[in-house]
Amino acid sequence: MASLLESRFYLTADCGGRVETSNGPDGHRVWACSSCEMTGQGEDNGRTHAAGCTTTGGNLPHDHWS
Repeated sequence: MASLLESRFYLTADCGGRVETSNGPDGHRVWACSSCEMTGQGEDNGRTHAAGCTTTGGNLPHDHWS
């Protein structure tokens, strides 16, 4: 079983970006989308956002995923 400390990512619906989830500074799971400026809390919320996001643009630097 994966540790809650691990970062994960999900491809957006159009496969043009990724939603990365990780533990925030307060210990809660947070997410940020590379295709739009949306961020939020909760692993399930990040996965739901990824399933419907088709916006391209992005607010994360290109090297964010390296």
